[in-house]
Amino acid sequence: MSFLKRERLGEFLACNLWLYQFLPFLKWQHRVNRASLKDDGIAGLTGALIVLPQAVAFAAIAGLPLEYGLYAAMVPTIIAALFGSSWHLVSGPTTAISIVVFASVSPYAEPGSPEYIGMVLTLTFLTGLFQLILGLARMGALVNFISHTVVIGFTAGAALLIAASQVKNFFGLDIARGTPAYEVLGQLLTHLHDLNPYVTAVAVVSLIAGILARKYLRKVPYLIVAMIAGGLVAAVLDRQFGNEVTGIGHVGALVAGLPPLSAPDFSLSALQNTFFSALAVTVLALTEAVSISRSIAAKSQQHINGNQEFAGQGLSNLFGSFFSAYASSGSFNRSGVNYESGARTPLAAVFSSLFLLLILFLVAPLAAHLPVPAMAAALFLVAWNLIDFHHIGAILKAHRQEAVVLGVTFFGTVIDLEKGIFFGIVASLIFYLRGTSHPAIRPLLPDAKDPTNPRRKFVVESGAEPDCPQLKLLRVEGSIFFGAVDHIQQAFAAVDEHVPSQRHLLLFARGINTIDLAGAELLAYEARRRRRVGGGLYLCGLRDATRDMLKQGGYQSEIGSDHVFVHKPDAIAAIYARLDAERCRGCAARIFRECRERLPNGERRPAADIERFIEKTEDVSPASAGFKRLTEIVTRTGDDGSTGLADGTRLAKHAPRIEAIGAVDELNSQIGVLLDASLPAELRTLLIDIQHDLFNLGAELAWPEVSQIHEADVLRLDQAIATYNAGLPPLTEFVLPGGSPAAAQAHVCRTVCRRAERRLTALAESELLSPKLGQYLNRLSDLLFVLSRRINRVLGQAEPTWRGPGARG
Repeated sequence: MSFLKRERLGEFLACNLWLYQFLPFLKWQHRVNRASLKDDGIAGLTGALIVLPQAVAFAAIAGLPLEYGLYAAMVPTIIAALFGSSWHLVSGPTTAISIVVFASVSPYAEPGSPEYIGMVLTLTFLTGLFQLILGLARMGALVNFISHTVVIGFTAGAALLIAASQVKNFFGLDIARGTPAYEVLGQLLTHLHDLNPYVTAVAVVSLIAGILARKYLRKVPYLIVAMIAGGLVAAVLDRQFGNEVTGIGHVGALVAGLPPLSAPDFSLSALQNTFFSALAVTVLALTEAVSISRSIAAKSQQHINGNQEFAGQGLSNLFGSFFSAYASSGSFNRSGVNYESGARTPLAAVFSSLFLLLILFLVAPLAAHLPVPAMAAALFLVAWNLIDFHHIGAILKAHRQEAVVLGVTFFGTVIDLEKGIFFGIVASLIFYLRGTSHPAIRPLLPDAKDPTNPRRKFVVESGAEPDCPQLKLLRVEGSIFFGAVDHIQQAFAAVDEHVPSQRHLLLFARGINTIDLAGAELLAYEARRRRRVGGGLYLCGLRDATRDMLKQGGYQSEIGSDHVFVHKPDAIAAIYARLDAERCRGCAARIFRECRERLPNGERRPAADIERFIEKTEDVSPASAGFKRLTEIVTRTGDDGSTGLADGTRLAKHAPRIEAIGAVDELNSQIGVLLDASLPAELRTLLIDIQHDLFNLGAELAWPEVSQIHEADVLRLDQAIATYNAGLPPLTEFVLPGGSPAAAQAHVCRTVCRRAERRLTALAESELLSPKLGQYLNRLSDLLFVLSRRINRVLGQAEPTWRGPGARG
């Protein structure tokens, strides 16, 4: 391809990426067709019927005129659907956001007043601004730091506050607005004789009707049933006794029509009073939206972009604040219903808002007959459903630390709702830091039940087995960072106190995620200290990134380059050679294989001495261990969905290691197909050698402790690439697979090789692998590309090349 064509292609792709980032609905517009519009329309109508009573109830919680809940389910819902990431998330007013809005603004203005509404819109504007900034700054991963336990505790606390705020309306009592929840309970108990029986009757009937509808009429919105039942009872009581006697209040008619334009209050006092509350709403709203999106995406197999969702939520609140909408977020029940109703694109949420507008014209006058106690009963139902009893029970039974986080968040929310979620976040972070600062450090011993296994199995020390008096084995599981230095230093000191003669210390470092500067300093200090007393510190199985950090910082040289190992057998053998031979001569433990026949100085033990410790089982050589001959084809051992490695370990057949082994095996098979073509003798010899290499590579994946692929194998491929690439014409265009069946098959082998390489790199992120394996597959894919071109040249076939869109006839 010419430079000009490549430049235009790059500009085209960059332009598309830019458009998708700022106009994300372009990503799913191709999914829209006649069938999807029908499904989205049905889902939208269902969502509109569900959100109608919810929006009215949530506005009451927020202390706003009821129509403002409906406004929050119109414009913000449309904007969030078009500019968000999820195909099924439905945004709008939610219970938790509504109670936070009320708690944040009610201390500064009378709920429902113009001043109150203006400050709520300011809060909404700031929330949208913060969300948009976080999205553009690509900080979508922030929600990962808010645990599910914090959200459960916060919503449970918010549920209690919602119920407490409606006690006066449920029982007809005179309780001042804003009375703390615990005082509400006290006033209820002391003023039971003052409750209004007519108001209470309407509320109880509404509550029972809602409960029964939720249980037996699952397809009907239970909140509507509760409100209708309460309205009928109130109408009967008012007709029978008169409203002056019953004292039943009514909500009043809703304002029908489009959301009116509005302006947030940008006065300095309003901004100051809502700034920190907007931060709390931002955290809660984004946590709700992203967690709900990911929950539904797990079912729909959609990839969720957290940054895009942040930006979409931010834009919805920014626009909403100018269309009389208060802060909104993703709704779990409406999003779940949207998905279950068959929604296929975000247009379902758009249709939901449009249907809601049409329905509002029909039902707005009916709200004048909606009793306040029926609304209170509906909010009691909302509060009850907000509490996740299942997870709360599981947390209290099984997780003591999580139970503390739950309790801190719950009581913090009840005491100070705006700060409750931050209390929970701080508590969960404290426990997290405490856990990471105490990484598990486990003493290990060779597995006495399997002493001849070349993979060197090690088990956690129980205290009853004999231990080597000179060498201590520890496995570290976690990060060695500044917060964990003291804990790890104490573990090192405990080794000296328990067995002072164990001057050699081997750390199995495969479980070490990261090592920071303080951790590296600790390891270097421990290495110097042990060296001074005639011992040493050794590391085995370090991850590549961790090993590179130690090397670049000069700490590996302080520890000793010959003290860092990849494989456990190599580490044990090297350290054993450095032990005190005289102490080994009289040692009776002899837990390592190296101990049994020779001393560390190479001197052979006396025959009688060897006889006492000789194993009854035969030694297994690396060449044959784990690779037994098949005596039967059908073993049924894989019927449970697992397969065995060379050492007997069984893994799920979809495990990353098995996926990598399978990809290499498939590559070997495809090369076998290529060998069926008429190829020159030297090419056949090369491919057969590669097949043997791939078998060895698969064997090393199945048995990582035995190296099968070496530097010489990689160099041999480099030489082959140089040999067969010589004389080929230079590349000026992209080459297409084809030209001849053999060349096309070489391209198939190349693509399978690339897939095997991807499986290998994925496995290397979680497990330690020799870098030679990836290098071999990377060179092999290049070689297969060269061979495809060489085969076409040998066979006299033209090499097909890619033609750009403008070059096609």
